[in-house]
Amino acid sequence: MRGEPVRPPQTDALRRAYFTAFAERFPTLSLRWGNTFSRWRDVPGTELILAYYITNHSVGVFVRGQRGIPCRDTAAHLPRFSLETALETPLGNPDFPFGLPYRFDPAQRLGWPKSHDWLHATGERYVGVLAEIVGGLSKEDLAG
Repeated sequence: MRGEPVRPPQTDALRRAYFTAFAERFPTLSLRWGNTFSRWRDVPGTELILAYYITNHSVGVFVRGQRGIPCRDTAAHLPRFSLETALETPLGNPDFPFGLPYRFDPAQRLGWPKSHDWLHATGERYVGVLAEIVGGLSKEDLAG
């Protein structure tokens, strides 16, 4: 039977190496451990977290609440229309609100720099929009 080649499962070591390289590329970015698949960034002026994640076929971001708060509960309290408009991304699956993937094979390290740049730019955009719309902060508040 022919089809796509079967990829070996992604390892914890690969995920750690990806996020370590990301942190080295953007050393001023403050991320904390979410779990083996994600790193978390606090959104200023809110109780929200922007999760930076990795899978075996993509990296990306989604919005969540603090540890222990179901993402569906967080999604239900977000200003959906305002965020969909500003982020230009639909709410989508409420288990991963406003999830946005960058599809590539993370096992191919040559693709890491481009994916790191995308992840950083997307994270900056999301944090800015969330801090402004949900947290009520201005661009000047975020710059200072």
